[in-house]
Amino acid sequence: MSYLLVILAFLMFIIYDYNQIMNNYKFIRPFFMIGVLIIVGVTLFAMTNFNRDFYVPQWASLVLYILSVLALVLLIHTLFFAIPFEEAYIKGSKQKLCTKGVYSICRHPGVLFLYSFYILMSLARGSFDLIYISFLIILCNLIYVTIQDRYTFRQLFEGYSKYKKNTPLILPNL
Repeated sequence: MSYLLVILAFLMFIIYDYNQIMNNYKFIRPFFMIGVLIIVGVTLFAMTNFNRDFYVPQWASLVLYILSVLALVLLIHTLFFAIPFEEAYIKGSKQKLCTKGVYSICRHPGVLFLYSFYILMSLARGSFDLIYISFLIILCNLIYVTIQDRYTFRQLFEGYSKYKKNTPLILPNL
């Protein structure tokens, strides 16, 4: 069931994005936040209901937890504070392309933070089930980002083609 919920959440993200470039129907605008809540719920369920399958020393688990929380904080900042929240998630369309801060480093910085959070948390918990859910979330996110980069954002943001030429997709040029 968790796997289907993850796929549903990412389908909601895609519908939300498509709505932004088409009709911007008000009833579809909450889809992004509903998708986020589904992912959060699945993640919390997976973290609390799956057994430990392999041993991780306590000190290593603590380090992995700290790093995963740091990645989560960076992910939340990237998605909800580095871009204007109301324009992006409440009003839908008519938002401006963000090319400053974390978005000057790469076009989809949240990908690195999402991947880091899930991989680190899975290792800290020592759970294969959490690893499987994490890989599904990572795969769905990669597909989602590809759709955004190749289709949605070109239509949604003025100047995206130029931004795309000058800024790497996921891995930053440091």
